[in-house]
Amino acid sequence: MAVIAKKKLSEIVVDEIRKRMENGELKIGDKLPNQNQFALELGVSRTSLREAMNILNLLGVIEQKPGFGTVMRKKIPAINPEGLKPTLLSDSKTTSELLEARYIIESGAVRLTTLHATDRQVEGLGKLVKKMQIFLTEHDFKEYSHIDLKFHSQIAELSRNRFLKESFVSIQQHMQLFIAEHTQILFHVLDESQKHHQAIFKAVSARNPEQASLEMEKHIVFLQGSYKNYDETKA
Repeated sequence: MAVIAKKKLSEIVVDEIRKRMENGELKIGDKLPNQNQFALELGVSRTSLREAMNILNLLGVIEQKPGFGTVMRKKIPAINPEGLKPTLLSDSKTTSELLEARYIIESGAVRLTTLHATDRQVEGLGKLVKKMQIFLTEHDFKEYSHIDLKFHSQIAELSRNRFLKESFVSIQQHMQLFIAEHTQILFHVLDESQKHHQAIFKAVSARNPEQASLEMEKHIVFLQGSYKNYDETKA
């Protein structure tokens, strides 16, 4: 098997697994190699492999079986069929559409997460918010953006709604790019953005779905505003 080229590695890993299922090399019920072996086989880092596994997990494509390993549960649906490539720097229309989609998907997802997440899972969200604050204080914007995406990804996962999760996965890679660029370029708004994450967590922790949804909406509207200001400035 040829080594995977260095592009968007997590996306290419997903495509490679899809290809293996299509040609019969992988079947539903098959066990995937362990992460060290699989990453070496594909020529990618374990981080890139984990990102791909997170996408497949959200889609319900794989299942982690304790004491056995990772098993394929179903075929991989098409992800981002239109090949949209939003960038904070150059594609205003796509970025605006991305934020509109986030507003709809995430405000609903956080409402369901507030209702369905266990106390331990809510505590996990709180730990992510604390990590974000640490990285923000240290001006480690790369790690901040990584945990930022993970926070939103966890909310989608904990909604326990397959269709919402699949909707989130369809925009996740675009979100990753947006968050990374937003964090690097508009770092001056991160203190305010972090307050929104704290408010979202506080509402989820209080088991207040209406407030949680409202706080998520406020967060996305804030992102829309900060992006609009940036876009107008660079125009």
